[in-house]
Amino acid sequence: MPSVLSTKQLSPAQKNLLLNADLSLTEYNFIQTQALELPASVSEASYPNAIITSQTTVELIQNFKIKTCYCVGENTALKLKSLGFDVELIAEQGKALAEAIIESYPDQAFTFFGSRQRRPELSEALEKAKVSLTEIFVYETLKTPKSFNRTFDAVLCFSPSGVDSFFEGNPNSASQLICIGETTARQAKLYTERIFISSKTSIESVIVKAVKVLK
Repeated sequence: MPSVLSTKQLSPAQKNLLLNADLSLTEYNFIQTQALELPASVSEASYPNAIITSQTTVELIQNFKIKTCYCVGENTALKLKSLGFDVELIAEQGKALAEAIIESYPDQAFTFFGSRQRRPELSEALEKAKVSLTEIFVYETLKTPKSFNRTFDAVLCFSPSGVDSFFEGNPNSASQLICIGETTARQAKLYTERIFISSKTSIESVIVKAVKVLK
């Protein structure tokens, strides 16, 4: 039976997608997130255009006064919409979101909400195009590496930080990595060439790709 390591805890429905495909599953949270203390002025201000790239961020800004959201990932968008936010634009990765903003909204001013350890591609692209951007970090990402004395047939990777944490604990791993998108895959390429990328930036899509690779 092929073995899978998920670098984050999965929901029961997500676990069943793997188990029903006759794959064995091990789970461990290779990263933790910690909300940052923000001054009242941040949460009380109004934001015309917000860039949001993770579901973790949505939890932390759900009471903010945001007029329009520009986001990465369908699930992030769905979560925002369920809370009553207006979603103007959805992209599969940060670089693609930056390109769409530069093309269609170059004269708007944006506020990015996310992790202090965020990838630089989006902000660098907007800065180069002289699009106004303010960054407000609402949480930080902490690595929690763990060593496994075995090789898994596939490791499910959901963020660049998760990739770094996995290889910090397992530097000689020969496992295949199933990555949630191009950004995570670029980080994985620092460690291995055995990489597959999901077709969408969702956990379910990563699982589907893992099943196809291993069956």
